[in-house]
Amino acid sequence: MKKGILLIASILLMSMCMDGKSKHICYKKGSYEGTGQGHHGQINVVVTTDEYEIKEIKIVEEYEMPELSKIVYDKIPKMVIESNSAEVDVVAGASFTSKGLIEAIEDGLDKAIVDQ
Repeated sequence: MKKGILLIASILLMSMCMDGKSKHICYKKGSYEGTGQGHHGQINVVVTTDEYEIKEIKIVEEYEMPELSKIVYDKIPKMVIESNSAEVDVVAGASFTSKGLIEAIEDGLDKAIVDQ
């Protein structure tokens, strides 16, 4: 229940952050570690934000198959940064790795979100 409420609050806050007309302080400036479960193990990331947007996503540890994960690690961080949201589509053919990476990014962003 508590996780569901946090998810809803995160979605509402991220939708305010994506409003192109005005800038709302959405995040605490800094770098935040996040963890998600990939197909072959944990995926650990560091998400860097300023007050308004996601600036950088680094994959710091992972155990996925290189042939499949390369495209996921190239595409998803770019899509998240461009949309300023972790609500992006998975990469076809690599859905477990995609979901694990998105989960790790969301975990990092949860730590960065400014309490409203």
